[in-house]
Amino acid sequence: MLGFIMSKMQMLLFATGIAVVALLFYNFVSGVSVTQQAQTIAIANAKLVSDQLSNDLLCSDKFTSIPDRLTYGMMNEPVFYDLEFSKQPGGTSSAGGVDQVFNKLIVRVSQHNNNPNSKKVALAADSLMSDAEFVLVDPNYLLEMTDIGVSYNGGNNSSITIYPRAASKTGVASNTPNAFVALKEVVAGKKTMYIIPCSTSGEPNNCVRNVLRLGCHMLEVDGKTSQTDLVRSCFNISTNVSDNFVPTKVTTTSGLVSSVVPSSGSYEVSTKAYTLRDCSCLFPEVTGASGGGC
Repeated sequence: MLGFIMSKMQMLLFATGIAVVALLFYNFVSGVSVTQQAQTIAIANAKLVSDQLSNDLLCSDKFTSIPDRLTYGMMNEPVFYDLEFSKQPGGTSSAGGVDQVFNKLIVRVSQHNNNPNSKKVALAADSLMSDAEFVLVDPNYLLEMTDIGVSYNGGNNSSITIYPRAASKTGVASNTPNAFVALKEVVAGKKTMYIIPCSTSGEPNNCVRNVLRLGCHMLEVDGKTSQTDLVRSCFNISTNVSDNFVPTKVTTTSGLVSSVVPSSGSYEVSTKAYTLRDCSCLFPEVTGASGGGC
């Protein structure tokens, strides 16, 4: 009888051991999966920035949306995260007697923590070096309640954080950032890379609008006060201002118009570039100090 009980206990211990090992293995595999997803996001976004910097264009921009979560396990349990951009000096190098200054951009994925006093758990990171100056725009300016001058901060923000999950939560502002624009500008040989947060859950053109809003602020930075002064070309993204529907004309073989079909046709689209006056109409909180008026 004792031997029977002992054998059953051994079987129970064995089964428990197998379960513990399986659980540990499951947690390990899940952890690896989350880390791999985070690394993919970090690398992809760093590459997007790097691709804009490496081309030969004076103006180059690209927008990308950010997944709102990572997942793990068979049930695809969510892991919410922050996407952080930070910059730091990258040192100098000398070529032909000329010192070249480099800057470093770090793209980091960290597990989101609602407690701002708690230390973030970093999941993955990637970085790149460039001779460009990095300008990180605070995401709060999307709400158009934060002064763009404060959010831009003279280009001196050392880091910004985008929490993409917030954009898909109910009860939050529709333009909470879940995307960003990497915009390169080259002026007189000086290269600048702007990271401009934006939202795909707000208005369809939110990312374009945010680029233009920053461009309008640059008019003030540049001391432009004339109503006809144009927004810097790299920020002056032409947008559709009117769509004129042109109905299809059905003609006879002799070339005379026999009828017009109102339900079919095409749109003629006109575009415009933006001036200080336009900025004053669109963003009075940005350009009010510049004298404007719609």
